[in-house]
Amino acid sequence: MTNILDTLITVITGTISGVTRTFTEGVGALEDFFYVRISGLPFVVLGARQVGKTTLIEWLRRNMNDIADFDPDPTAAGGTAVPDFASRVGAGDNHLKIKPSRDVGGEYAMWETDWLELFREAQPRGIIFVIDHSDVHLQKDALNFVMQMIDDEPAASKNLKAFFILVNKLDVWGGETTMDTIMHHYRNETKRMSKQAERVGYKYAITQGSLTTGKGVKAMMKEFFNQIRPKPKELSTL
Repeated sequence: MTNILDTLITVITGTISGVTRTFTEGVGALEDFFYVRISGLPFVVLGARQVGKTTLIEWLRRNMNDIADFDPDPTAAGGTAVPDFASRVGAGDNHLKIKPSRDVGGEYAMWETDWLELFREAQPRGIIFVIDHSDVHLQKDALNFVMQMIDDEPAASKNLKAFFILVNKLDVWGGETTMDTIMHHYRNETKRMSKQAERVGYKYAITQGSLTTGKGVKAMMKEFFNQIRPKPKELSTL
């Protein structure tokens, strides 16, 4: 099992099936979000080390259930393969089949090599960038690197529809600080993301949550997948 402290997860999704209703404002009103059988919705999960990237994939693998017992071993040099799995992401029988590629290092030295290589390979429709309350300078650098990568790699970012930031570990910092206080350190990055979103054409969002407890994450994932899925065709009037 891969290490949640040191890994970048690149996830290439497989088939998705189900039925959706129109996404409404506010995550509390979310319904099922898959509307037709499709294939190939690539997205990537990025972030500096020790923020919870592998935990997010494990949380999906366990169908968004409790993962408080998840305690993986450190990632071996060169990364490790991750087996396919299906995750029940909506009501009823809706499942998302996820085909992970591999885990690679989240260390600074990996950004210009593994991150860039996997971004080019995936050409993702969505990015989930995970941060927490610690090591602001490193995580700011990582976030700026990703935004610069989007600008520098137009061929790889041409399909990008969503860029979501998850402020993870709410269960750790929630009693001492707030998301607004944490994100105040990222005010320049937030402004940059807003301008880039308008220019490139993706939706961005910032959400707090805890992958350990699941609080706040399920609604974020539903909105994220709703943004990266193809939009249903309008019905012709008779």
